[in-house]
Amino acid sequence: MRFLPFFALVIILVACSSAGNTASFEDLPPGDAAHGAELFTQPVGGAPSCSSCHTLNGTTLVGPSFQGFSTVAQTRVPNTSAEEYTYTSITQPTAYLVSGFGNTMYTQYAQRLTTQQIADLIAYLLTL
Repeated sequence: MRFLPFFALVIILVACSSAGNTASFEDLPPGDAAHGAELFTQPVGGAPSCSSCHTLNGTTLVGPSFQGFSTVAQTRVPNTSAEEYTYTSITQPTAYLVSGFGNTMYTQYAQRLTTQQIADLIAYLLTL
């Protein structure tokens, strides 16, 4: 009986740790670029906004500018679609580091954003 509180705590911790987004690229719903444009400039679920580190006009803040992003995303990783490249860049930010930039991107977007929010951001970024 004295182990019951311990097991209850373990079950609660496991349930809480799996609350994040565990979807894969194939699970993404259609994205809404207009909503993605809004998300780009707002913090969501405790995650910083994309615009806090990335610009759209070619200047550099912390990360690379997203000016011309759709063209870059199409050719950045061989045999990888622009959509999949963008998904991986959001959910696993250390997978593809841009030359000249360090590993400073927020790493919890996959846990903080819903699958729909990620799809919306991808749809927006691919309009740039």
